[in-house]
Amino acid sequence: MKVIVKILLVAAIVGLAYVSAMSILTPINFKKKKTEREKPIIERLIDIRTAQISFKTQYNRHAANFAELEDFLNNGRIPTVLKEGELTEKQREDGLTEASAAAITAKARATGNWKEATEKGLVYGENKYFLRDTTWANAKLALFGENFDVSSIGIVPGTNASFKMDTASVKTASGFDIRIFEASVDYDVYLGDLDKHQLKNLKDRTEKLEKFPGLKVGSLVEVNNYAGNWEKEF
Repeated sequence: MKVIVKILLVAAIVGLAYVSAMSILTPINFKKKKTEREKPIIERLIDIRTAQISFKTQYNRHAANFAELEDFLNNGRIPTVLKEGELTEKQREDGLTEASAAAITAKARATGNWKEATEKGLVYGENKYFLRDTTWANAKLALFGENFDVSSIGIVPGTNASFKMDTASVKTASGFDIRIFEASVDYDVYLGDLDKHQLKNLKDRTEKLEKFPGLKVGSLVEVNNYAGNWEKEF
């Protein structure tokens, strides 16, 4: 009988130790997984923000959906400034501005007469001179580079789900309409397979703080300068 009691006590102690350990490890593991999964999602939301800002610069509005945003990245063109050289403090004191310096070297290129450009210190060597020239480049290449997968911009990393995205406009106190957009993904989409109790706690805490239950960039109700909610972690 004593042996049975001892066995039961040992089992109870082991069980309690396991429960105690899990009560500590479960939230730690949940937080670790959350951080790991959110890193690429945040990077993708930043890409969406970059693309939408460029889209708005060109069309004075945001892309209404990802199909439109993808078409812009694949087929749209955006201005890029080629820069060569910087004006010294003395050159600026002598009255040169970037615009006037660029005009001088542009004239030299057109006429073949480099005397003025050389005298003003705007020539740096063979085929090297002060340059500010705007060219038009493919949107994807200019913003993200050759290897960027445009078709993935609307997909939540680590899932087969798509980000939610919408646009709106808000009126400022001075009566101006400001165009805004929001792209988001709920916790359930990328944390739904983790510990249900921990997920519920996270969502409850988020609700109490009146925060968005997931990750998002931009806003549909206020002008927030395209901020992401991860930039103010709670």
